[in-house]
Amino acid sequence: YAAWFPYPKLAVAELDPPSALLQCGNAGESYSVKLSCEQGGGVISSVDFASYGTATGACGQMKQGACHAATSLDVVQKACIDQKECSVTASPAAFGDPCFGTHKRLLVQIQCNPPQNNTYWDFTYLDPSFEDFLDATNGHSRIIMFSTQPVWLFKLDTPHIYPDNASEVDWGYPQGTELVDDTMEALGDYYGRLTAWYTRGGFIDEYGRKHVSNYEYNWDYTEIFNEVESEHGMSVEYYTRAYDAVIQGIRRHTNNTEMKYVGLAHGGHNEFDRYRYFLNHSNHAPGIPLDMISYHFYASSNTRTEPVDYEAFFPQLDTFTSEVKQIEEIRKELSPETRTTINELGIILPDDNNPGAPQFPLIFWNAGGAYFAYAWAKLARQGIDVVGHSYPDLPNLQLSPQFPSVALLNWTTGEGTAKYWTSKLLIETADIDNDQAVITRTTDVAEQNVFCQAFVSKNRQRWVLIINKRFANVDVILPGCTGGTMQIVNEASGFGPPIETKLMVDRITLSAFAVAVVHMPNGSLAI
Repeated sequence: YAAWFPYPKLAVAELDPPSALLQCGNAGESYSVKLSCEQGGGVISSVDFASYGTATGACGQMKQGACHAATSLDVVQKACIDQKECSVTASPAAFGDPCFGTHKRLLVQIQCNPPQNNTYWDFTYLDPSFEDFLDATNGHSRIIMFSTQPVWLFKLDTPHIYPDNASEVDWGYPQGTELVDDTMEALGDYYGRLTAWYTRGGFIDEYGRKHVSNYEYNWDYTEIFNEVESEHGMSVEYYTRAYDAVIQGIRRHTNNTEMKYVGLAHGGHNEFDRYRYFLNHSNHAPGIPLDMISYHFYASSNTRTEPVDYEAFFPQLDTFTSEVKQIEEIRKELSPETRTTINELGIILPDDNNPGAPQFPLIFWNAGGAYFAYAWAKLARQGIDVVGHSYPDLPNLQLSPQFPSVALLNWTTGEGTAKYWTSKLLIETADIDNDQAVITRTTDVAEQNVFCQAFVSKNRQRWVLIINKRFANVDVILPGCTGGTMQIVNEASGFGPPIETKLMVDRITLSAFAVAVVHMPNGSLAI
């Protein structure tokens, strides 16, 4: 589960910094500033600042801009003074229009009587989707990643204004490269309190106030950040310190020393020195575990709509597999107990986030399924522990589709694509406790067109994974398969499950980018 920065309200639980005795609000046009003194049992006693226009500044440092509605202070005072709470909408209807055609915001700063220390923890948008995920995956091994740090933890020249609408994309949210608190204790405290909210029933905030959630979930792994080379531009040395600080913070606020952690989450490639530094235990604080590392890979093609170009996915994966081999050599040398998850494995077609880009043909789903099956088999040979599809779309939240070529589901109908059904087929067929991959021989010509991997179980059951890497029909001769069964994901299976057939001959015809699992008949010796 990865809560990611383009939607700050869905990814960050404390979007604004604690403001001590001052309380502030900031809202764009048609949205409301909501203020409350109820936590301290008081009322709003003063409005120190109010401006509808182009004001800027953090709480305690707000300043009027060139555009300012003269009615601002009066309107807010009338709505809020002597009230336990109030809500004021940023709109010309309330304030008049001080600068027609200019986007305006309402910035307000108040104080309470009696005085009240203020924090801005808000789980309104985080809880529903995370609760759904945790309930749906109960009993399964889970990796949780709240990848996005509050931007106010970083040194910035001006505060970053995040979108009012939770569904609005903010690609510019991860700003700053240096934390305000160089000890990184505040960073650890944020993640400690966030984790305590979901695992310990709540937390104590920066001013000693208890926030109660009643959640007592558990999960196996917490992954720390995402693609840190680009998000906040962290050097490996800086990231390693942050990784340690987050673990220490989670332990401080939850007293959980059993939690396991995933580090690095690299998006770049051939960054071998970063792996050497991070996997060296001497570069970490005492007692910090290196349970697992993660990194990502996305294939692409020259065009979005030409299926023959999708054949390029497979040699790209071959190149990546060579990189994996080098990373594995480093891991085995420095920290052999550390596991590996390649937890973003996908395809991003050209212009994928361009609303005007043409829709790719349906055969793309089959190419994507074949690519994932190929990656699974090739990376399993390297001893990789986990290979995970990347899947971004959240249609139940009415979000604009992001990277549609990465999706597992048809975002219009909710049906599984060939990528989904291929993944499901592998999960249900492969038994990691009982199946052993064995040497599988193919002709040189066949290797150019198909990939084959045979497996033998402890009870001598045999099955073969066959993948067509071409945008063309390919015939495969599999001696001894007559009488066996085949499950195949291809164009004909569409958005449905694999088609199952009884094999009457040893010749199998695979349509473009088809993925087949052949269950050999009992007594068959040929594979």
